[in-house]
Amino acid sequence: MTRDMTEWQVQPISRRCAVSNDALKPGDLVACVVVKPVGAEIARFDVLESRLAEFSPAGIVLGRWSRQVKDRQDEDRDTRLRLLATREEFFLSLFADESDPEGDKAVLKQLLALLLERRRILRPLGSPAAGFQRYRHTRTGDEYSVPTGDISPEQVARVQNALEVLVA
Repeated sequence: MTRDMTEWQVQPISRRCAVSNDALKPGDLVACVVVKPVGAEIARFDVLESRLAEFSPAGIVLGRWSRQVKDRQDEDRDTRLRLLATREEFFLSLFADESDPEGDKAVLKQLLALLLERRRILRPLGSPAAGFQRYRHTRTGDEYSVPTGDISPEQVARVQNALEVLVA
């Protein structure tokens, strides 16, 4: 099944720590980590910040952001804004580590940049040149160079699971 980028929804925070299996309570600080395990599908893990040193995923960390666990009633109220914020956080985290041996990060950067440009979170700077589009992050003013070009069906298939983990 193919999805329009506007239909993507961010997977909600887990209710258990991926390291300790402890219940996550309102107020807990949690690291959300997206990992591409070797020979397996991309997965999202929610880890208590206090247990993050114990978390050693097998594979490449594609992105990481932190968030505070909210009460379920608070979560329901601000769902759309949080979903967009998580997409933004994931996009920004893709630039924290430039290693990308399989090219998955490049594809995710391009797809998320298009979504965030549409939401006016990123502003294009000029036209694409030399295979990259420069963007300015409207909130911070930081600039990002995002790969452009055709994305093959094979590349989409490789990152589809990441997008479904992030966006359901």
